[in-house]
Amino acid sequence: MGLSPEFARPEWMIMTVLPIPPLAVRPSIQMDGSSTGEDDLTHKLFAIIKTNADVYRCAQDGTPAHLIQQHEQLLQYHVATYMDNDIAGQPPAAHKNGRPLKSIRARLKGKEGRLRGNLMGKRVDFSARTVITGDPNLSIDEVGVPRSIARTLTYPELVTPYNIDKLQELVRNGPTEHPGAVYVIRDDGQRIDLRWNKREVPLQLGWKVERHINDGDVVIFNRQPSLHKMSMMGHKIRVMPYSTFRLNLSVTSPYNADFDGDEMNLHVPQSVETRAEITEICMVPRQIVSPQSNKPVMGIVQDTLCGIRKFTKRDCFLTKEMVMNLVMWVPGWEGFLPTPAILKPKPLWTGKQMVSMIIPKGINCITFHSTHPDNEKSDISPGDTKVIVENGELICGIVCKKTVGTSGGGLIHVIMNQHGPEVAKMFFNGCQTLVNYWLLHYGFSIGIGDTVADAHTVQRITDIINAATLSVNDLIMQAQQDKLECKPGMTLRETFESLVNRALNTARDDAGKMAQGSLKEDNNVKQMVISGSKGSFINVSQMTACVGQQNVEGKRIPFGFKYRTLPHFTKDDHSPESRGFVENSYLRGLTPQEFFFHAMGGREGLIDTAVKTAETGYIQRRLVKALEDVMVKYDGTVRNSLGHVIQFCYGEDGMDACHVERQRLDTVKMSNVMFEKKYHVDLMDKNRGFKSGALDYSVLKGIEEADAEAAKRGEPDMQSLLEQEFKQLESDRHLLRNYIFPEGDDGWPMPTNIQRYIWNSKQMFHVDHKRPSDLDPRHILQSIKNLEKQLVVVRGTDRISMEAQDNATLLFRMLVRSTLAVRRVIEEFHLTREAFDWVVGEIGSRFAHAMVNPGEMVGTVAAQSIGEPATQMTLNTFHYAGVSSKNVTLGVPRLKEIINVATNIKTPSLNVYLSQDCAHNMERAKQVQVALEYTNLRKVTSATEIHYDPDPENTNIEEDQDFVSAYYAMPDDDLNLARTSPWLLRIELNRKMMLDKKLTMADVSNKISEDFQRDLMCICSDDNAEKLIIRCRIISEEGGDKQGEVQEEEDVFLKKIESSLLSSIGLRGIKNIARVYMVEKKRIFIQADGTFATQEQWHLETSGSNLKAVMCEEDVDATRTYSNNCGEVMSVLGIEAARQALLKELRGVIEFDGSYVNYRHLSLLCDVMTHRGHLMAITRHGINRAETGALMRCSFEETVEILMEAAAVGELDDCKGVAENIMLGQLAPLGTGEFDLMLDEKMLSTVVEGPRPGMMGMGAGMGMGMGGDNMA
Repeated sequence: MGLSPEFARPEWMIMTVLPIPPLAVRPSIQMDGSSTGEDDLTHKLFAIIKTNADVYRCAQDGTPAHLIQQHEQLLQYHVATYMDNDIAGQPPAAHKNGRPLKSIRARLKGKEGRLRGNLMGKRVDFSARTVITGDPNLSIDEVGVPRSIARTLTYPELVTPYNIDKLQELVRNGPTEHPGAVYVIRDDGQRIDLRWNKREVPLQLGWKVERHINDGDVVIFNRQPSLHKMSMMGHKIRVMPYSTFRLNLSVTSPYNADFDGDEMNLHVPQSVETRAEITEICMVPRQIVSPQSNKPVMGIVQDTLCGIRKFTKRDCFLTKEMVMNLVMWVPGWEGFLPTPAILKPKPLWTGKQMVSMIIPKGINCITFHSTHPDNEKSDISPGDTKVIVENGELICGIVCKKTVGTSGGGLIHVIMNQHGPEVAKMFFNGCQTLVNYWLLHYGFSIGIGDTVADAHTVQRITDIINAATLSVNDLIMQAQQDKLECKPGMTLRETFESLVNRALNTARDDAGKMAQGSLKEDNNVKQMVISGSKGSFINVSQMTACVGQQNVEGKRIPFGFKYRTLPHFTKDDHSPESRGFVENSYLRGLTPQEFFFHAMGGREGLIDTAVKTAETGYIQRRLVKALEDVMVKYDGTVRNSLGHVIQFCYGEDGMDACHVERQRLDTVKMSNVMFEKKYHVDLMDKNRGFKSGALDYSVLKGIEEADAEAAKRGEPDMQSLLEQEFKQLESDRHLLRNYIFPEGDDGWPMPTNIQRYIWNSKQMFHVDHKRPSDLDPRHILQSIKNLEKQLVVVRGTDRISMEAQDNATLLFRMLVRSTLAVRRVIEEFHLTREAFDWVVGEIGSRFAHAMVNPGEMVGTVAAQSIGEPATQMTLNTFHYAGVSSKNVTLGVPRLKEIINVATNIKTPSLNVYLSQDCAHNMERAKQVQVALEYTNLRKVTSATEIHYDPDPENTNIEEDQDFVSAYYAMPDDDLNLARTSPWLLRIELNRKMMLDKKLTMADVSNKISEDFQRDLMCICSDDNAEKLIIRCRIISEEGGDKQGEVQEEEDVFLKKIESSLLSSIGLRGIKNIARVYMVEKKRIFIQADGTFATQEQWHLETSGSNLKAVMCEEDVDATRTYSNNCGEVMSVLGIEAARQALLKELRGVIEFDGSYVNYRHLSLLCDVMTHRGHLMAITRHGINRAETGALMRCSFEETVEILMEAAAVGELDDCKGVAENIMLGQLAPLGTGEFDLMLDEKMLSTVVEGPRPGMMGMGAGMGMGMGGDNMA
């Protein structure tokens, strides 16, 4: 039977003893007065005992067998419903009032059940919850805690010689005065409650004092829903009056909090270890950069953001009095004032100078203002829109959201990467206090006046909307007179709707642009939009110009009444205002009809949000449960709790997502000439290889001497080394352009921003561009070689480790080689030897710093990084941008399809690429399109008729007589006219469709004959006949005597044949390919001169998919043709291709609405789904079919079923996973719980004890603490 003889014996399956839970599991409750109410389980047990006694009594009394059997069945029923009261086909046991009893199974399963409700997540002690409000004067890592909460929550502090005086004072204050203490716990475990203890309690070393939480204590702060890691962060307490938690404004973004009544939770750690972990891992400044999209999640927001834009404008000047007040708010101000920008008639400072005081020294960065024109020259910015920060000084540019917001490569990101979390925190705090103080004096306000456009603009807007209404009326006339030409693949109605939509949207946008243009520079709404603090240009145009078209399900408002939207309109009115176009602005106010349509559009949005929240919440839970035990182990591999390898190197490069930045590989887009000019060095040319004045004469002389030495030793000379370098760069470039980035991208997230370190080194070492460099090319080449050896991600000398190491660092090494190439370092960057050595050293150390830490729970991070953007996604599927009739599932429904590995997806589709000569030839591409699109007889038929036409040779349909006579003039040899049926099926074909599909009458006739062989006779007209007709008759069996009977049924039978004939006969194309669309797309290719160029190419997109058959077609490029159904890709091309398809589809869904998720999270999910050699769905059918422990599986879904099965076969769970340990209340093997510290105990004997504090002797434990540094 396959059961374990030791742990799962078959005889145990029969119950002889019923387990009874203790009273704590089924407590009785005191009802009103004296009566007690018993628990459901007690009721059930009572029934079981009673029935059991009845069975025994009946057996003793000799009751008839059928009655005993009834009692036995009742006992069986009671025991069954005691365990499980939801058995299908079995009436549930219920109370007298009809409420079903809660069985043992119901207590275990589901969200509120024992496992998920009480073991995986519990109600906790030492927590607080209240409303949050904002306070910009708090630091970003602080939280203002009400005094009442600070008096309630406690922290157990151990009494040591260092804190005994402080704790004694707290004990004296008692529980009512803050800061005080609530309990004293003696070393024998006895608790002294200070509420009742009036005498003073003298403390002793080793006792514990449960003291009130106080300023500077670390706590965990959390807002639900906790969608990602940054929803729970560490804060320091600041005790404040009143009853709300106070929070810095910038920290609201990661929590997704606002101050309209949100509540948040606070948790107080109860041990030194927890406090240490919160301080070192969870504190807010350490979470500024998120691993989700390797950019900051916090930035300057709201009034500070609006203020800093005004503050850094060219016309912002400050008097000495103002500056004196402002510098008081600069954190760490050293007492020096910058030189004023204007000295006469009175000294004035600029806002930029003040902002420079809070930017840390050594920061270099270039960003752009939101209004920066794309075509601006690089050397001058007339609108002050290029922001340059050099060595911590804001040189020029207006600071806005792009600089101090959450953008990657912005100021906050650079400070964080270069100076770390503490300095970044100081910048946040300084920026807010400084700008808010200035804004308080300068003032900023907004009113209705800011939304009013001038009379001229109002007139122009009205004209634009009237013109659009006229053009729509014109379209309506054309459509009604049938003069409108249908777009390809669309019906008349669809064409009409798309044209109307385009006209109305254009009108709205034009009116909006007109309104925006009319607003002056000092308009307050415009200022908020430009700075990025609130609102967008769409909001402006809706307030000022026109609200625009209201949509329901992506279409104009449909007719809800009979042929009209509302009774206010006439029937069949398709005009803009009848179908939901709101031509008024919010300022002018909406008419009743417009208001109604507007409410319809708004209602849809609300419903959408509510439905989406539940959907994405479930998706995120499934992702987390599937990936929860995936972590980076000590050897750098990514494994699950069973030890299965998911990835040999996290994210395929072993880097932590927080420490990578997008960097450009310059060689990708260069032309051959440019590449040679920038990288090739020829020491034989007249300038000795470099620009004149680039290299010091002594270095050039040194090269010659070194070459002479090398020649003696038989080593390569300088020129050979430079040629080697150039060859390496050429092969790098070839690999990058043809294999790594064939689409021509040149950026990828990589550690250590090399360009910035070069800029920093120039600042630090005062590199002068006019002076020649003292760098020896040999030194550069040798340093780069040594650096490459330093960049170790995978250790080991075996072949697999070396290959893994090579792959992991490949791209970064290419970046180092191309950026620090000899010619660039000397000519472009002018680095001195000192500066170059610093850059190389910095790259090495920062690279090591950027590697992912062992113990990192990368699975959970990946699940959150994918689940969080899913909550921002749209739920609906709207039309595809290119070909209107090709629908594509997007947003949440598509994400569900991908991770559920759905077999029948909603919109299967193929991208069919054509062979090289076919892709440029429209005619050939059209032929392939026709060959692929499945065409059955129904598609080319315009009408079918059934006639009674008893004489086959002389038909009673006159127009057919010609070709019938022609056929019978030369009939088939074996035709027996007596056997043909008098009933005739006449099919008329559509000439346009026949020509379109390149079909002839003979093709169709032969196909029918092939299918029905000798049972059907077909005659067809000529291809050039006026009407294309096919005539079919049934041929009856040999010797059919029963003429009468057959005749009755034949017309009915012919009707059945007609429908099967039209549907089942495939004339052309491939099954399941319903439609094929020709699309012209740009393809990137490399020209002869090495530059990238685009070329228009035809490719096909299909509705429906059949990958195997399409790949077999000639003229189809099978290497690039691709299906959006991952299951199909798996069955045709195997697991590696399926992983690639999963990745492509996931990325398509997430990036469709502009989100970006780092590659490593998506790749990890794909690897988890495919690492077992088949596609594992992220549902109970995938997660719960893995070989993980029963406890982990039952914490997801199917709780009781899994436990029953595990018990039946005596399954063993080694509790290596996360869920099992949480369930059992143990430290889970993750993060710091994965490792132990090794202490060299022999070293302890050598510890020299330090001087003791004055009061009392130190415990021996302090000696251990000092020796703790000497770890093995």
